[in-house]
Formats: sequence, structure tokens, C-alpha cells
Amino acid sequence: MNRRGILAAAGSLPAISAAGCAAFEPESDEKDPPNPVVEEVRVPVVEHVDADGVPPVESIDAGSDSDRGFTGTFENAGDAGDAAISLYLLEADDTDGDVLTASVPARVTFVHFAAGERRAVTIDGVSSEGYDSYFLEAQIGSVEADVRNEGEDGPVEIALTSPDGETTADRRTLELDADATETVSFEGPFVREAYDVQAEAADE
Repeated sequence: MNRRGILAAAGSLPAISAAGCAAFEPESDEKDPPNPVVEEVRVPVVEHVDADGVPPVESIDAGSDSDRGFTGTFENAGDAGDAAISLYLLEADDTDGDVLTASVPARVTFVHFAAGERRAVTIDGVSSEGYDSYFLEAQIGSVEADVRNEGEDGPVEIALTSPDGETTADRRTLELDADATETVSFEGPFVREAYDVQAEAADE
């Protein structure tokens, strides 16, 4: 009788020892990461209204003032934001006078449009001497997004995605508090396509 009692007590010792070890395991120092969520993306869609979105080519009279202003009417069919209005000065090709060429914009100006706003935009201070024609083109001047952190404090990375869904080189890394919302802006110009914004916790 006594021997069986001793064996039973000895057999219970490992279970008691294991329970004691589990009770004193140290707590992890790791904290939960941030969980950024893109709540809204705002993209202006500004177009030249004079030719169904195709910038009309306007002639420059030979006797006109070389410091004249260049004016076009634009309308925003998208969200409020900045449009990049580019002035292209065209000259006749050396081999074919009917072909007009322009390499880069003579000037780019950023204009803020409210949603649905229609307005005339004038670019001046650019000499038209030596050029035959011009046109004004609108592109996306900025893309804005509101990003809210539904996780813990920490760094988040916010990236602009191209129309084909790939992340671009335009990205921001910022510290975002828990439950905080931050507005992030990406400056253009960008082509008039469907851009988006993605956000994720950044590597520390």
C-alpha cells in the first residue's frame, strides 16, 4: 500500500514541474504592427473642352505679338485637385512643312480646379517667335489619398500605383499614430489614366 502511494506521487512530479515552467515564460517584447487603410483617393480629370478632349492646334500669326498669352478652356470631370497645363509650341518640320513638331513643353503651370469646375487658363510670358502653332494640354497635377491607421503606432509606406496596377517610384514613408488619418499627396504631372494608392506597414 505504501509503495503504490510513493510511485503515484513520483509519477505526478513531472506534470507539476512542467506546469511551473509554463507559468514563468517571459512575455514577448514585439508589438502589433500598424494597419494602414486607404480610405479615399482623389484624382482630378481635367480636359480641354474645345475638341472632345483632344487639344486643338491653334495657328500663330506671323505678325502677332511674340509675347502674347495662350488661352484654353478646361473642365474638371473628376475630384477637386491640381491640373498640370502644358503649353507646346510647334514648328514646321524641315522636310515636310505640313508636319508640326514639338519636343518638350515650353511651360507647365499647375492650376487648382474644384470638382465640376470649368474655366479658362492663360499661360503668358513665353515668346512665340519662330513658331507656327501651339496647343495646350491638361494632365493630372496631383493625386491625393486619405490613409487611416487601424493598427498600432508605427511607420507605414504609401505608394502610387500606375494604370496597370504596378507600384511606381512615387512613395512616402511616415509615422502614423493609432486611429490617426493622414492626407498624402503625389505631385505630377501624370497622364490622364486610372491611378490608385496602396498602403502597408513599413519594415522597421
